[in-house]
Amino acid sequence: MATALTLVGRNPYLSTAQKIVQARVYAQGLTVAVLVATAVFEIGDRNKEEGRWETVKYVDPNDPEHKRLLEKRVHHESYAGEDQWRDMVEAEEQKRKARMDAVHEQEEKDRKAGKIHHKRKKEHHDNEKKDANKDGGGKEDKSKNDQGKEGR
Repeated sequence: MATALTLVGRNPYLSTAQKIVQARVYAQGLTVAVLVATAVFEIGDRNKEEGRWETVKYVDPNDPEHKRLLEKRVHHESYAGEDQWRDMVEAEEQKRKARMDAVHEQEEKDRKAGKIHHKRKKEHHDNEKKDANKDGGGKEDKSKNDQGKEGR
């Protein structure tokens, strides 16, 4: 943007507002040109099968005759540790899945033992009590307010 402003700033026949708009247009054009150039290079790398991503073929380990090939996309790091976040996310997802599986197992055991059924009834009963207390308090306040209005 600064370079575009410098180039446009040399034109004495444009007002300041026109210079800003013109500089913005030049900067946007430059941005689009850079994106197109990047896409051309990426497409060229993909056609040569170079770049950060590579498609690797390997034998299916579940195929007893070892005739079926599978494809896998592999990402090449441009520096060591670039993809470390992927490993961390995958590990956290595995931990979360293991916790959820343990919770589901425990719930199933409790359901078979009849524990959850009673717990849910108790929670439902407690929630009804809370709702009744809220509704009851609100009705009393309204009736007091109504009485005060009638007295006026």
